[in-house]
Amino acid sequence: MYVQDKIEEYSDEIFKLLDEGAHIYFCGLRGMMPGIQDTLKRVAEQRGENWDEKLSQLKKNKQWHVEVY
Repeated sequence: MYVQDKIEEYSDEIFKLLDEGAHIYFCGLRGMMPGIQDTLKRVAEQRGENWDEKLSQLKKNKQWHVEVY
């Protein structure tokens, strides 16, 4: 099981929490981020949202945290 599987499974709750100001934090191997980003983009588009705009807003609000190596 991968984190992107859980992101997809709980996407409604995750996006609701982010819209309410929650922070999201990813830590681990750099190679995991493309799969996570692809999943978030796909889920956002299924919800009728533009992922690039949402990500930009999350970064602007300092809600987006990534620590990869």
